[in-house]
Amino acid sequence: MKSHDTSYSIMAILGLAMLILSVTCLNAGASNPVSSNPLQDFPGDYYKVVGSPWLVPALERSSVYQDEETTLYLSLSNRGNVSSIRVNEEPHANSPEEVYAARMELELERACTSAQDVSVSLLLPYETKNSPLELKSQVARAGTLREGQVSPRLGFPVQIYSNTTPGIYRMLAVINYTYQQDVAVKPASSRPQNPDIYYLYGSKSQIVPLALTVERRSGAEFKVVRISPESIGAGSENNIVRITIKNIGSDSARDLVAKLRPESGIYVSSDESPIPLLAPGGEEELVYRVEVSKDAIPGKRYQIRLNLEFSDSLREDLTDSENAYIEVEPAGLSAWPVLAGLALAAAAAILIMRRRFMPASAD
Repeated sequence: MKSHDTSYSIMAILGLAMLILSVTCLNAGASNPVSSNPLQDFPGDYYKVVGSPWLVPALERSSVYQDEETTLYLSLSNRGNVSSIRVNEEPHANSPEEVYAARMELELERACTSAQDVSVSLLLPYETKNSPLELKSQVARAGTLREGQVSPRLGFPVQIYSNTTPGIYRMLAVINYTYQQDVAVKPASSRPQNPDIYYLYGSKSQIVPLALTVERRSGAEFKVVRISPESIGAGSENNIVRITIKNIGSDSARDLVAKLRPESGIYVSSDESPIPLLAPGGEEELVYRVEVSKDAIPGKRYQIRLNLEFSDSLREDLTDSENAYIEVEPAGLSAWPVLAGLALAAAAAILIMRRRFMPASAD
């Protein structure tokens, strides 16, 4: 499995096209807007403030292990800021209600850098069948983040597949939120300390690529190279199954124990003793006593999972897993090759004895 940079690029472009859409709504009922910002020409819009939130995601942990079930924690930092303030309309100095309204508007405008109703989704830009992991939960919510504020840790439970190739994989953090685009404060001479306030809100999406590194827990890596016999009979008992594993990694495995966890229908009555050392390139045979249910399905290849516990040159208490497969035959069928062999051996012995004791022919 590779990092699929091409798939990532395609999905990122599609995501940008679909998700980065701005939707604005006007609160408190300004009617018949004549521009993209209906408050800009509204009486009482004294200032034009340019600024918005800008959310930056960060993974608390950027590396995981194969065959690991864990939680990825992500936090968001609001690095938004006000870049400029322009005067749309000067309040009349001899109008106390306008001076008060303008001062209130300037204070309220500074909230344009706050992100409200913040949600973040983690997406994988891969086809499902090629995904290196499974996200158990893709969406988390962070509420409101003011300028300079950092969100709480947002958790995303994840399962890393055991057969994921170590390497760097890309994810997308899709961040959605609303923010205050503009404020207008309309003075009222009859109540100068209580002007009418109008808000304009917009929605914004950000798509940020993140990198996640998948690592092996150990330099020791295992592969099942043989299983003998390759088939056993349904309902049979006391089957001796030999599984040969090889260390195809770069580090030695110490105190290796392989415990069988077969598919339902096959049962293990004894496990193999620990292997003291399995060097790179080395092979060892594991021996198990196995029973097969009489209800096992003939002709089916049953999976036998080997749960491996070991230590390497750097770490202890490591785990890994490999799969082996064995076929189930109809009850009693697996004894026929043995009986046939015995019959052939008996026939050969009889033939030899007859020839030995047969009288020689006369010349």
